Amino acid sequence: MATYESDHELDDSENLSYHHSSSSSSPSRFSRISRPLIESVRNGWQSHSNISYHSLSPENDKNPRWLQMTLSVVAAPRFRRYVVVYVTLFILSWCGWSLFLRPLLQDRSDLLHSLDPASKSESGGWFGSNSLPKFDDLIQVRTLDPDLVPMAPLEGVDAAEWKSKRLIVVGDVHGCKEELVKLLDKVSFSEEDGDHLIFTGDLINKGPDSAGVVDLAREHSASCVRGNHEDRVLLFRHEIMSPTAMTEAEEVQSQIFSSKELKERALARSLTDEQAQWLEACPVILDVGFVQGMGQVAVVHGGLVPGVDFEKQDPSSVMTMRTIDLDTHVPSASHDGLNWAKMFDKHQSILHTSLKHSNADPHSQTTTVIYGHDAKRSLNIRTYTKGLDTGCYKGGKLTALVIQDGGKQELVQVKCHTNYSKDE
Repeated sequence: MATYESDHELDDSENLSYHHSSSSSSPSRFSRISRPLIESVRNGWQSHSNISYHSLSPENDKNPRWLQMTLSVVAAPRFRRYVVVYVTLFILSWCGWSLFLRPLLQDRSDLLHSLDPASKSESGGWFGSNSLPKFDDLIQVRTLDPDLVPMAPLEGVDAAEWKSKRLIVVGDVHGCKEELVKLLDKVSFSEEDGDHLIFTGDLINKGPDSAGVVDLAREHSASCVRGNHEDRVLLFRHEIMSPTAMTEAEEVQSQIFSSKELKERALARSLTDEQAQWLEACPVILDVGFVQGMGQVAVVHGGLVPGVDFEKQDPSSVMTMRTIDLDTHVPSASHDGLNWAKMFDKHQSILHTSLKHSNADPHSQTTTVIYGHDAKRSLNIRTYTKGLDTGCYKGGKLTALVIQDGGKQELVQVKCHTNYSKDE
């Protein structure tokens, strides 16, 4: 209960007049009180309070009523909580729009524009519009034996009599034979049971046993594509085998080659003729053929430019590309820019949609590309592009994409326990 201070007690006469007026209900005596009695009360807690009160009495208020109402609303704790909540929601929405949604929509818009045939004239023609010169020292395209391609079980064939097949597509090995053996053991690889092994290039160089990897691939009758490291080492080998070539000792003494080039030239010398011939037979593009659920399947090392026939693809770019120009579709080995796989995937998605609307089989003309080369992006699995280089040479993983009958896909990986790049 509040205690009243003596110096602020009500005047006795005023109290008497108030009580009297209350009992007699006299309007004249009641009118002597010009303000609410509560304003004359001073409690002990009020004398120490810093809280200020705004009277709503029209006689004492100097501020407009709307201002008083505004100040009352602003001073309310609930109002401040609402302000904090709504400001937080606004900031989160703005960050989501600026950092995620807007770039996503912009990328989609840029991709659609870059693949629009009407934009072709703006850049003076897209890369790959004209045929490229042929190279005599490499194979541009090779088609995989159809008997090796997985298929859906044929109608009327007993499941017990059906021999299933698998394609084991392995990313960049880079001479890591020990990890390759572990991976093949993990997928239970068996040629007798209908398995076929395919490499996405860069079987050799950097790692400890390049020759052993080549021998293992030959032993399993594997297929392969030419990577930029096979191409580089084979070019060195052709140079070394020329009559005017320097000996290995002369190359070291000449000081015109870097330590990296000396290692690659030493590897080129160490390859037997059989090993070199097997690597030279690896095409730039391996046309696997039609796989249910995947459409036409191709294996390359670097990538493919969308909308360009296999025969017109630039072999150097196919072995080295990582990014692609939005306007000209010119590929690049640089890591900076639009990932070529993103454009290729969007191109195939548009093609798939158009084929569905034309009542054609959407998988009959779409292409899925399996590739390596881009260890920086590591595993990069999209609908129509499958990147399998997971940096085994640098202590990452060695990855295989297992394709089974009916197009069923499974990723299998083993850890590469040694970072061989530290030895460089």
